[in-house]
Amino acid sequence: MRAMLRVIFTSRFLPVIILIFGLFISFVISSTDPKPNKGIEIPKPTAVFYDNPQKKDVTLRVTTNGEVRSVTEINVIPQVSGRIIQVADEFIDGGNIKKGQPLIWIDDRDYKLATISAESRVAQAKKLLEREIAESELAKKDWEELGEGEASPLTLRIPQLEEARALLNAAEADLEKAKLNLERTVINLPFDGLIKKKNAGIGQYVNAGSILGSAFSTEKVLIPLPLTDTELSYLGLPLGYESKGYFDGPKVIFRSYISRKNIEWLGRITRTSGSIDSQTRLVYAYAEVLNPYDEDPPLAIGTYVDAEIEGNFISNGFILPIAAIKNDNEIYVIDQNSKLKIKKIEIVGTEEDKVIVKGDISELDMVVISTINTGYEGMELTPMILESKEVS
Repeated sequence: MRAMLRVIFTSRFLPVIILIFGLFISFVISSTDPKPNKGIEIPKPTAVFYDNPQKKDVTLRVTTNGEVRSVTEINVIPQVSGRIIQVADEFIDGGNIKKGQPLIWIDDRDYKLATISAESRVAQAKKLLEREIAESELAKKDWEELGEGEASPLTLRIPQLEEARALLNAAEADLEKAKLNLERTVINLPFDGLIKKKNAGIGQYVNAGSILGSAFSTEKVLIPLPLTDTELSYLGLPLGYESKGYFDGPKVIFRSYISRKNIEWLGRITRTSGSIDSQTRLVYAYAEVLNPYDEDPPLAIGTYVDAEIEGNFISNGFILPIAAIKNDNEIYVIDQNSKLKIKKIEIVGTEEDKVIVKGDISELDMVVISTINTGYEGMELTPMILESKEVS
């Protein structure tokens, strides 16, 4: 019975055992066979676009903007008290006033009487002084004829003479003050200007020091222009700059869109701020425009303007796209072997979407304008020229 079972088991499972054994042997052989060597992959050259520098003489220009302000603005304030008896027709909001033109008249009758009274006191003081001079001369002569030794100041009436001179000086000072107050009954402006606000009218009693209105000068306007310290260097100006004369500073063209027209005005930089703003990190260049209200239309106070400032003249500079600048002051150049070469340059200005640079560079250089994440010296490149497309 056992022999029969052994024969049956062997006949049934022997093929399976042989198959399993064969698979095991195949696995062992395949795992011990050496693997074929794969070839080392050589990185392909990086394809990049390039551009050639343009050599050019360039006048740098810096663009910014600002708001027009008055250079001089004052309150109209009387220096004497009294009732207003007349005002100029131009003393209205927006009225145009010339330098020295009478603006407001205050009743001057009391001040005329004060002037007459002061003139009378001066005349009396002069007569008193003349009498004391004569008395002093007479006393001196009498002493020389009758006296002995040196005469005392009291004998020569010196105290009385000095008192008379002091009285005359005081009377003359009172007269000058009376005349000055009389002149001050007519109020005018010390410049050509426009009335900004009117607070007084005929019949109103005003005290010295009260505000009757305000006015600003139209002889020139001021435009503060914010700049970075780099932009200031493009203008060739230091902090704390002040021009010796109006026409010595850099030219500025101001532009604004008024009444559906693009209007331009010409001005000059006259000074710069002496420090950098701690919050904005900006500096200010201050420009002036002469006689802004003589223009048509005028460059009015409060107008917001764009500004283009003429800066340094750069001789033999090279113009490149901004994309060509790597790591602030480097460019990537493709050499004759199509390998990357790193060059140091100096950025001396900007022009719209271009930069003006100087350094070891020529018009024949193929300057990379593509983005390379990890550029290194000797990196293999495939140069491709970037063709500009003209839009018809």
